[in-house]
Amino acid sequence: MQRISLKSFLVTLLVILMIMAALLLYLYYILSRPLGATAVDTKQMKHVFSIYGYGTKTDEMLSRPTDVAFDDEGNIYIADAGHARVLVFRSSGQYLRKVGKKGFGKGELMEPTGVTTSKDGRIYVADKALSKVVIYDGKGKFQSEFKVMVPFKPHVENGKLYLTTYGHIMIFDLKGRLLTEWGKRGRKEGEFDCPTGIAVDKSGKVYVSDTLNLRIQAFSRSGELLWVKGKPAEDIKAADRAFGLPGGMAMDEKNLLYLIDAFDNSIKVIDAKGKQLATLGKKGVKEGEFNQPSSIAYDQNGIFAIADKFNDRVQVVKITIE
Repeated sequence: MQRISLKSFLVTLLVILMIMAALLLYLYYILSRPLGATAVDTKQMKHVFSIYGYGTKTDEMLSRPTDVAFDDEGNIYIADAGHARVLVFRSSGQYLRKVGKKGFGKGELMEPTGVTTSKDGRIYVADKALSKVVIYDGKGKFQSEFKVMVPFKPHVENGKLYLTTYGHIMIFDLKGRLLTEWGKRGRKEGEFDCPTGIAVDKSGKVYVSDTLNLRIQAFSRSGELLWVKGKPAEDIKAADRAFGLPGGMAMDEKNLLYLIDAFDNSIKVIDAKGKQLATLGKKGVKEGEFNQPSSIAYDQNGIFAIADKFNDRVQVVKITIE
């Protein structure tokens, strides 16, 4: 009889401890969010969750996340520029691992501005400060690196590595061997000024966010200019600007483009011919609001991740465009 009572006591104690642990986890979640971070949902964009880091210490929190990417399993890769590393999280937001560390040596990083993954699991990181692209395996082990003058955004599509630089679009094989490159730095159509976003459709058409020229340019797979939306402005307050500051870009399975507009604190949804369909988001600290976001990545089923740079977080949202 005494043994049964002891067993019941232990079961009851275990249940109480589990409830207390759940409450502590909930309190941690609430307290780790910034003040005023209530979710702001709209019909077209609903907040799913946000990633602020993997702990509460300063070096465990995100600092100026610049880029974000998904792999084929839905894992989230964050170029955490302020801490010179890439952080990897599960699709649920659970922390997995760090990739890279701060330094000037091989495989080390100083200012990772872009990240992407390939279907075989490799991770490609563009480091603007060190003018190189670093290749890691799926576990984050350094494989190789190659020099490129001021790289911004890598993107893997159709078995190739596309890379934006200060004034070029470069295309490599997945081992980092140059296949071709387009353009030069300038303001004319077909030229570039620090493009920080790129998307490629299944047919090989390339869409470039030509950041400091305040426009999007679309190209055929061979580099022929197809169309341009926006133009360089003489004044930052020019009324005829199509975009505040175009940044990262993603494309869904419907060939819709999702463009980050950093100065407008929004996502512009644009079809494959350059017609704008919607504007999502606004400036703020609440979930679903942005503070100079820098990049966006698409997973599947309407799920996107946004590098909300100056809110020091990555937001995962579901976007529905009918």
